[in-house]
Amino acid sequence: MGKKIAIIDDDHVIQESLQELCGDAGYQVSVAGDGIAGYELIVREKPDIVVADILLPRMHGIALCEKIRASEEFKRIPVILMTGVYKDVNLRMYVHKGLADDFIEKPFREKDLLAKIEHFIGCGEEKVLAHPAAPAVSDPGPAAKKQSARSLERDLDDLVNWAHSKDKK
Repeated sequence: MGKKIAIIDDDHVIQESLQELCGDAGYQVSVAGDGIAGYELIVREKPDIVVADILLPRMHGIALCEKIRASEEFKRIPVILMTGVYKDVNLRMYVHKGLADDFIEKPFREKDLLAKIEHFIGCGEEKVLAHPAAPAVSDPGPAAKKQSARSLERDLDDLVNWAHSKDKK
């Protein structure tokens, strides 16, 4: 049996294309269309990696990451966040704060996503792909960190608070 991937995205086209892409690469793929169903999928399937959109119905992707990280059983599962909306340095803060292990911006090249997956869990069953490991998130250096850390953390905290307020409704 191949390694397991949980794909959590509310866009059916993305679900189907990633299911086909990862399945063809030798992985076992399960999909969910919202954050709550995604967490239930994680509990049921115990995947080797989670690839989740940030903007999800019923439970925001950030709240999903927090729930995964709060679980002793699941906190070590790598999480790759996908987004077509949050295309700025705040994505790096999710990784820096440990909510996610990596991120990818939509639209993305399929080989880039596969490289990130392989970086964390290796190749799928019966198929060895010749993709390089995903590049590490670059460190902007101490001066840039100090200058922007407060505003970035404030933006991230605002987004996390917004996600929590959406989950409570």
